[in-house]
Amino acid sequence: MKPETVVSGVWNIRKEPYTGAAIYQMTHSTGVKIAVAPMPGYRSAYAVFGTRFGAIDRHFAVGDGSPVTVPDGTAHYLEHKLFEAEERGAFERFAETGADANAYTSYDKTCYLFSCGAENFAPSLEVLLDFVQTPYFTPENVEKERGIIAQELKMGKDSPYRRVYRALIEAMYPLHPIRVEIVGTLDSIQDITPEILYQCYDAFYSPGQMSLAVAGNVDPQEVLDICDRVLTARDNPSVTRQRPVDDGAVTTHLVEQTFDVPVPIFELGFKETWRKLSERELILTDILFDAVFGVMTDFYRRMAKRGLLVRGMGSDYLHYDGVQAVVLAGQSPDPEALRDEIFAEIRRVKEEGVSPELFECARRQLYAGCIEGMESPGSVGDFLLGDLMLDRDSLEDFEIAATVTPEEGTARFREQFDIERCVLSVVRKKEGDETNGSDLSETRSGDDH
Repeated sequence: MKPETVVSGVWNIRKEPYTGAAIYQMTHSTGVKIAVAPMPGYRSAYAVFGTRFGAIDRHFAVGDGSPVTVPDGTAHYLEHKLFEAEERGAFERFAETGADANAYTSYDKTCYLFSCGAENFAPSLEVLLDFVQTPYFTPENVEKERGIIAQELKMGKDSPYRRVYRALIEAMYPLHPIRVEIVGTLDSIQDITPEILYQCYDAFYSPGQMSLAVAGNVDPQEVLDICDRVLTARDNPSVTRQRPVDDGAVTTHLVEQTFDVPVPIFELGFKETWRKLSERELILTDILFDAVFGVMTDFYRRMAKRGLLVRGMGSDYLHYDGVQAVVLAGQSPDPEALRDEIFAEIRRVKEEGVSPELFECARRQLYAGCIEGMESPGSVGDFLLGDLMLDRDSLEDFEIAATVTPEEGTARFREQFDIERCVLSVVRKKEGDETNGSDLSETRSGDDH
């Protein structure tokens, strides 16, 4: 069963047949895309207001203008500065409404968000929409931020997880802007000025570039009334992003570093040739890790028994404009031996196919996760924002997760795991380091909070 769409006034209402969820969507007169998921009976509400301006958006052109290049880290810098105001900053205003506010910059977007009790939703949404529309960049406050972000960069270098990830990305993507930290570099942030921030704000924070997603105990009409009151009409210039094609071979197959770690940590990346993927292919990718390498597989049990895996192995899928790669990550006393075992398992699965039984278990697990995600206002709001930004319909994930087959999984697996385009990044214990313990609980992320 597929979601059905009904029109009610200004809203397109999508109804998900498996859970009964209703999603209200519209494009506001200013150009802002809006999605609302009412969740009656919940005591909280969540809203996220974002733009598709992230760390990889360094080269762009506005309208018919000439191409522009901005320093690495500009999107993140702008996110930090937008919370400031000539009088009361955004955090001070949110404290008065009782909302818990935050923001993050990722490779391809910047988002501003809050969660609160349902009774505090209306004033909190007004603050969110107002401060994001009211930039205040001065030479003084931009200069002040430089030291704060420099300290953030130095702290990142103290994380073995950031180190192992950055080395992996640099080896796989020597030309793509994803190779640089989201926060930029110590050199690049010196070049960020109020003029550059305003230039990027005018290009990427125009109403037509913005999306608003709301979920929880909220009324769609109240959301629309607040938007009518607070959103301001402005020019909506077109923006053309310019990124180099970086589908070539990896620069090396092994990158090694040393650090104070009790057990070597590793990330194993498989670079794909970039293309736009269907939602079905993305869901198959989610299923395949658990079906081939997850805790329920013979492979995982063998590796754990031999001591090649410490506390399991995780996975990530990098899928941005110009970037497409599977990443396996974890801890191992012998990362090279584990890599060779993974290669052998890849060859076997490509030859024999994905186990139908394991594929079905992983498919059911993913399907249950889709349903569970509909129970959290934050999760619902985040997937709605992704839908608005990428022009997709995540409600169709239920239908896809219910119908994908092992044969499709095998075809997708054979396409993804190219051993010749693989990089192993390792951070080992320093020579003579007597660090004890076997668990490093920190994780790395593509988002900067």
